[in-house]
Amino acid sequence: MAHPGVMRDSEGRVPHVYLKEGDVAEYVLLPGPPERARVTASMFDSSKELGFNREYLSFTGEYQGVEVSVVSTGMGVFSAVVAVEELAAIGANTFIRIGSCATYQEEIQLGDNIIATGCIRDEGCTLEYAPLAFPAIADLAVMTALIDSAKEIGATYHTGVVRTCENFYLRDRSPALNAQYAKLGAVALDMELSAILMASIDLGKRAGGILTVGSNMVTTENRYKGDRIDEFDMGERNMIRIALETVRKLHSQGQ
Repeated sequence: MAHPGVMRDSEGRVPHVYLKEGDVAEYVLLPGPPERARVTASMFDSSKELGFNREYLSFTGEYQGVEVSVVSTGMGVFSAVVAVEELAAIGANTFIRIGSCATYQEEIQLGDNIIATGCIRDEGCTLEYAPLAFPAIADLAVMTALIDSAKEIGATYHTGVVRTCENFYLRDRSPALNAQYAKLGAVALDMELSAILMASIDLGKRAGGILTVGSNMVTTENRYKGDRIDEFDMGERNMIRIALETVRKLHSQGQ
């Protein structure tokens, strides 16, 4: 059934990801930057580039005999929501965010992976779906498969609540809030995951997220300053491999 809220052109393409039914797999990985989409597609057994419109670079291919797609979402909750809405309209059912993040916890290292149990919705976009009192939680089957896959490849990973925030340059406006979240055990800060989770919940789809730590707000180490670049790159590849193994697991389980 066509999604009632998504426009299509005369050839059936949705307007922003600019794809049509049959282009995307049931399982879709969602990185932010297009370059991570290219890296991800290079780790498929086979892949085909479908298009590059706005921030949305897309590939579909196979991994271990399972059809899978990867589509970049750009930066922020709004472009991420558009991706989920349009991809769900043309056949996607399971979404896994593969992103980067900062961590609130001193002991978590750059290059470690974070598997989200849910998100603090510190953004306005998802108010269109539900009041802030409604939690943005990861799908249990997706989250469990991510954890099992991380264990199997021997990656260093952590689980917990992620805060999604709209503003990259927070400066010093919220040190007390950051300290409170850290004390409560929040593990990371990102800019997209709550939107992917909430859009999926609203559409009756399922979603989860795995992130690679690129900065530590306690130690101030940051990959953008040149800190631990090799560790981050390894963590990113681990993250993608974990996500692909998760797709394989879900498919083998008939999920």
